[in-house]
Amino acid sequence: MMNASDNRESILGELAALAPLQVSRIAIADDDPDSLALLRLALGNPMTEICEATNGVELVQLLLENDPFDLVVTDVLMPWIEGLAILRSARRADVMTPVLLITGLTRPDLEAAVDRLGNAKLLHKPFGISELRAAARDLMIGQRLS
Repeated sequence: MMNASDNRESILGELAALAPLQVSRIAIADDDPDSLALLRLALGNPMTEICEATNGVELVQLLLENDPFDLVVTDVLMPWIEGLAILRSARRADVMTPVLLITGLTRPDLEAAVDRLGNAKLLHKPFGISELRAAARDLMIGQRLS
């Protein structure tokens, strides 16, 4: 008969076999400190390295000095360089890292602009933690499969 500890070890072993842990590197950028903290807490785990930027210039610097990332999560509207401009520049340089753009904006052209750039998704604020994690997971899984 299995005791609770043996049962726990058995379940953990099965989970590890089904979903092997992968180390991920995620760049996050938002000029709002509370939003940046939320992104860090929602996307962080022991197998994830999170690099942070508080504006578009810092994000560009992160991408240039610390590439490659498995995912970039950036606010659309940030000081100095907007997230969408960073995504456009990355695509022109043939950098296809998945990008999750977050925004509170309701510009009608925004969704289409993000779609045209490929390997990116737009998430409208306010969003839930589970919605954020699902969007990040989907983008990273798509990247690993390609």
